[in-house]
This record gives sequence, C-alpha cells and structure tokens, in this order.
Amino acid sequence: MSITARAANPRHRRPARYRLAISLAAVLFLVLVASSALSYLSLDRIPGRGALLGLPAVALMAGATWVGLGAFEHNPADRRRHRLWAATLFALALLLWLLLLDVFLFTREAGPAAAALSALACLPTTGFGLWVVHRLDREEKEPWRLVLVATAWGAVVATSLVIWVEGLFQSWSVHVLLPGPGLDASNAFSAGLFEELAKGVAVLLLYLVMRDEFHDVVDGIVYGAAVGLGFNFMETVGYMTYLDSLFGPYAAGFQWYHRQVLDLFFGHATYTALVGAGIGIARQLTSRRRQVLAIACGWLAAIAAHFAWDAWLTFFPLGTGAVTLLQVHLRVLAMNGPFTAVVLVLLLLGRRIEGRNLERQLELEAATGEGAVEPAEVAILARPERRLRARLAAGPRGYLPVGRLQRAQIELALERWHRERSELDQPLAAEQELREQIRALRLSAPADVPRAPEPG
Repeated sequence: MSITARAANPRHRRPARYRLAISLAAVLFLVLVASSALSYLSLDRIPGRGALLGLPAVALMAGATWVGLGAFEHNPADRRRHRLWAATLFALALLLWLLLLDVFLFTREAGPAAAALSALACLPTTGFGLWVVHRLDREEKEPWRLVLVATAWGAVVATSLVIWVEGLFQSWSVHVLLPGPGLDASNAFSAGLFEELAKGVAVLLLYLVMRDEFHDVVDGIVYGAAVGLGFNFMETVGYMTYLDSLFGPYAAGFQWYHRQVLDLFFGHATYTALVGAGIGIARQLTSRRRQVLAIACGWLAAIAAHFAWDAWLTFFPLGTGAVTLLQVHLRVLAMNGPFTAVVLVLLLLGRRIEGRNLERQLELEAATGEGAVEPAEVAILARPERRLRARLAAGPRGYLPVGRLQRAQIELALERWHRERSELDQPLAAEQELREQIRALRLSAPADVPRAPEPG
C-alpha cells in the first residue's frame, strides 16, 4: 500500500463511487459465471488434464469457504481480516478457472505442448512491454501490483468475457446477414465494441476503487496499456496455437512477430490506452457530466481504432510474395499509427501538466516551513533526472532511503494538487500524516547520507 493510501484511510463514509464499483463488479461476476458455464458446456469433453489442472481452483474455493465460515467464530476485530482472505481466495479460484477455460478454448486444437511453447515465447516480449509502460510516468510510477492486476484482467477476465459475448453476437449475425461486406463489417464492429468494453472495465474499476493511485491522464494511459498487453498476450497464444495446428510453425512464428513485436504497442495497448486516457481526463474534472463525456469519448475512440483495424484487415487483405512483409509493416503504421500518435500526444501533454503542477506544489509546501520539503530540494524533486543524480550522490547506503524520501515528498505534492482541485475524499489530516512520515524517513536514513545536493 502506498504512503498516500495508508495516510488517507480514516474511518469515514465511503463515497458513492465505491457503491458504483461494487454494483459493476457484481454484474461482471454474474456475467463471468454465465460465461464460465456456457464455455464449459461448449467443450465436447474435458480431458483428464483438465480435471487435474482444475484441482487448484477447487482447493482455493474450498479454502475460501472454510475461511469465510470461520469468520463467524472470531471476534469482530478479526472478522474483517478473515472475510478479506476469503474474498481473495475466492477471486483467485475464479481467475484460475477462467484461465483454465481460456487455455482449452484457445489452444485445444494444437494441444498443451504448443500452447506452453507459445506462452513462453510471448512472456519476454510482454514483460518488456510492461516495463516500458511502467516507466511512462516519470513523476510517480504506478505500483507494480496494480499494473500486474490490470495485466491479469486483460489476459484472463477480458478474454473470458469476449469469448462468450462475441460468440453469441457472431452466431446471431451469421443468421441475419448474408456473407459479404455487411457480415465482415459486423464482425469487425463486434470485436471493437465488446473487446474494448471488456478491457476498459478494468481501468474504470481501478479508477473507482484506487483513485488515490490514479492521478491523471498519464496514469490512465499506463493502466490501459497494461490491460491491453495482457489481452494481447492471451490472444497471441490463441492465434499461434490455432495456426500451428493448421499450417505449422511458420504461421505461428509469423503471428508471434506480428503481435508481439510489430504490433506490441500499436494494437491492444493503444486501444485500451485511449480508454484509460479518457478516464484519466475524467479524474481531473469536477462536473459529473463532463466526467461521463470524457470517459465515453475515450471508449468511443478505442472502439473506432479497433474497428478501423479489423475492417482494414477484412477489406484490404495482404498480397502474396516478397511484398507481403512490407505490406504488414505499412498496414500497421497506416492504420494504428495515428491512434498511437494520439496516445503519445496525450501522454506528453499529461506529463507536462503534471510536472508543472508538481513543481508548483513543492514550492508551496516548502514555503510553509513544515520541513517536509526544503527550498533547496524543490528544483531537484521537480525533475526526474535530478532526483536520480541525488540518489546516486547518496551512495550505495543512501540510494534506497533517499528514493523513499523523494517518493513520499512527491506523493505529498500530488495530494496537495488534488486537494486544490477538490478531487480528494479524505480529510485534510492526511497531509499532516504524510509530513510526519517524511520526517520519520529523514530520521531513519543512515547518518552518513548527505542531504540532497543543490542543482547545477
């Protein structure tokens, strides 16, 4: 838990956004249960390995039941902790079962060996993509635990929803529309609509539940891209195993290059980053109507980008021969490149706005004389490269303590920024608690660690 989350957690009435998040999560849970049941029934048979791999999910479910029932036997002080453990075990069981269904539905044509090799091939590239995305926020990087939760949502939950919903839509459209452009456009629209809705819900839930970690458009782009990378991972594994069973390893290798190298940041990462950008913009707005409009615009942009790509694939197929490889690269740049450029523009503008306000809030905090931020530290804390030089100047013993101190000071400045814009739920006492923690971090640093050096 971040310092802001610990400092800003008094016992007060939960805001309305928590009720919205709970309602949304309940609806999604019911949809996932229906999707899981229909996916299970759609499988002609469950191989023996399915029962074996399903045992951990059953064990987790049994553990959740046992811990949940045991909560009634404990005193009220321990009851909440047991319920939290029960909910965590239950969520893990559900995710594991959905992942099991995903694996069978995506990879049953080629078998588990091809699926395992495909997943191993996609892990390094997806990991690299997450590392790049995590570093997009220069001022305060997002917690890895939330980035990985967003990635897992895209890989497991979003794909489970899409398999069911798109399957129903396409089965309906086949009976209603004649084969041809209408049916092709309908399939492209269903992919853009349902996949971006399924992925975007993860970013929306993070915004509703973890708003203290969701500062602006930069954070929205980070979380959105992480969800997209998770979805892209599972989709790549599915296409690789399917094409390997039909055309052999060459076709699977081409899919890996196209989706995990060429299209890693241009495809699903870009689409869901547009959703996240809209939600991040809404984070900085006070009017409920404008918030809804910003989120809707981000979602519509993502759906339009995804639809444009799928429609292009349908109506402008690749040629044959040596020119195919050139067409693949040009097609990605021509269709997804403009949308990726929009994300980059929003990212740069968001980072500039965040940097300017961070520096201003650091100056205001230093002027209070509270000691959390000293005037000599403002110019250093306002620039990522200067913060790095200050950590390096502290030496091996002081690198981590100085880094923790800098993160706490930046969190204080960001909290001041949100409070100035009336974007916080927690009381003013949270800022004072942050100042006290910063003083404690100063005292706990090794005695030979120098103070942050003057710039220049």
